[in-house]
Amino acid sequence: MSSGRDRENIVINPSQRRQESKWQREKSKQRAIMLAGIIAMLFIFAIPAYGYWSNFVAPPRSVVLQIDDKNYTLGYITKYIKGLHELGVKPDLSVEPFRVMQMLEENELIRIGSAKRGLNINVEDLDKEIRSRIIGRSPQLANVPEDQLDREFEEHYRQYLDASNLSESEHRELTNTSLLRDKLKEVLGEEVPSVGEQVNVSWIVVSADDPQKINDVDQLIRNGEDFGFLAEEYSLDRDSAVKAGEIGWLPQGSYPHLDEVLFSLDIGEISEPISFSDITYFIRINNKDTARAIEPEMRDRLKEASLRIWLREERQNHRIEMCFGGGSAGGTCDWQYDWLVKHIREAKRVTG
Repeated sequence: MSSGRDRENIVINPSQRRQESKWQREKSKQRAIMLAGIIAMLFIFAIPAYGYWSNFVAPPRSVVLQIDDKNYTLGYITKYIKGLHELGVKPDLSVEPFRVMQMLEENELIRIGSAKRGLNINVEDLDKEIRSRIIGRSPQLANVPEDQLDREFEEHYRQYLDASNLSESEHRELTNTSLLRDKLKEVLGEEVPSVGEQVNVSWIVVSADDPQKINDVDQLIRNGEDFGFLAEEYSLDRDSAVKAGEIGWLPQGSYPHLDEVLFSLDIGEISEPISFSDITYFIRINNKDTARAIEPEMRDRLKEASLRIWLREERQNHRIEMCFGGGSAGGTCDWQYDWLVKHIREAKRVTG
């Protein structure tokens, strides 16, 4: 049998228990302090990190234009407009971002429409067009050695890409679409007639934002002042102003927004002031012809009108979404314009 000496009872006195409990509380307190410090440090570092992400990383990735499955981001639009500035263009930021997005939308519709019609641009023609745009089409280039032309093209092309903020693939895509646009315009314009009803027109063009000048010109016309003299004196269209305001023969559809007026006036009659957007017209009909040969310049204008009609109709066949606004309403599309303008202006200040 085992005696009491074989097994000794371990006895922990109260003071030892209190010391161990205190030590555990101190250890827990230290862990809590360390955890709070780590959280505080993470929070401190997170504020600038989030600020950088929300100002420089997330916005450029924001999709501002979508045509079916093709997306264009705020960063791309901003980069494109910065490139215009670097190339010496001074874009009006009140309209340029919207013009760029309209161009990109039309480009995508043209690419899709061209593919459906089997229209394409071969690589050699694309290369030739890019080369011509970079070093020109002067006949004098025929006398320059080919290897020298190659070096000059490569140098100028690299400089152009750097200044424009475009990659080579992005520039080739834009150039390719430009050539496709011309091809599609010719296809759509095949039905443009070579003969049609036309009117011979003179006009005076003044700013719609200048009501005093509109009233002055209108009153002078009513007083019987010579139309040609008034055109030379007041018209903003200086090409026609130096010819007493004469534009020439216009077929129907060449100026769709003016068709109703152009073909309702009698010979010698002068219209009331007609305002469209920021322009006001005074139109005089000099002559009429029901079947006159349409001049090449006007036929090309009618072909362009055919393309614009096609684009307007084609938009109805695609899912097109734009998320691009400016202001303080706080909506999901109510900040992009302000962000773009801010970053472009900052880039201007940096580059001078």
